[in-house]
Amino acid sequence: MKIKVAKCAGFCFGVKRAINIAENALKELKNEEKIYSLGAIIHNPQVVEGLLKKGLQVISGLETIKGGTIIISSHGAPVEILKEIKKKKIKLIDATCPFVKYAQNIVKGLKKDGYRIIIVGDSAHPEVKALKSIAGKDKLSEKIGVISQTTQNRADYINAIKKILEEDFSEVKIFNTICNDTSKRQSATRSLLKDCDLMIVIGGKNSANTRRLWQICKESGVVSFHIETELELKKKWFKGKNCVGITSGASTPDSMVGKVVEMIKRFTRDKGRE
Repeated sequence: MKIKVAKCAGFCFGVKRAINIAENALKELKNEEKIYSLGAIIHNPQVVEGLLKKGLQVISGLETIKGGTIIISSHGAPVEILKEIKKKKIKLIDATCPFVKYAQNIVKGLKKDGYRIIIVGDSAHPEVKALKSIAGKDKLSEKIGVISQTTQNRADYINAIKKILEEDFSEVKIFNTICNDTSKRQSATRSLLKDCDLMIVIGGKNSANTRRLWQICKESGVVSFHIETELELKKKWFKGKNCVGITSGASTPDSMVGKVVEMIKRFTRDKGRE
């Protein structure tokens, strides 16, 4: 059985940057000083668990926080939260992905110019929540500005744009804010689907970009499984398969991809084990 790994695997730039920022801050941690992450710094439970062991504390709100340092996750944070951090005079470290920052700056510009802003993405995702907070209340304007969550499926974004263009407006501005890494991963995944009869998607179950990859695989009709670690693999999945493709989300480390590959090889060698 052939094992093919997508060309775009391992951490993306924004995730790697956020982890480096967190680890450097933890190295400089002084006695009794506390460092918090406002929500998971990236959407990978295993990586976050590793940071927790080094001293990072994940919080969902600022209610009980009176001091220390707060790291903004790679997804960004709502304007209201940033104002509250400043008001409380808590030290802030911003690990927002530069591509997310780019989308935020576009929203700021559209808002300033009086556009009604439409954000295509998952409303419950922290990145979208931050973008919505910057956009503010929906404006009754005939000028429309459209952006996408950076990890959105390109095909879904195009379909959403088509529906938006059916509305009445005097002017529309459309921005491609899907990050380059996301597009490359989706393209690499589609390439694997041409040759493989089984797909393994590795990444956090709470990772939007990983779920998009799984969606692409499922919609292709190829048997696909979404896992976080190699321990979730089952030998029976690989029976009768000729080629397995492996793709991973932007917050999945290379080491986890390697573990999955080794476990699949082990299944192939150990034919008597289930």
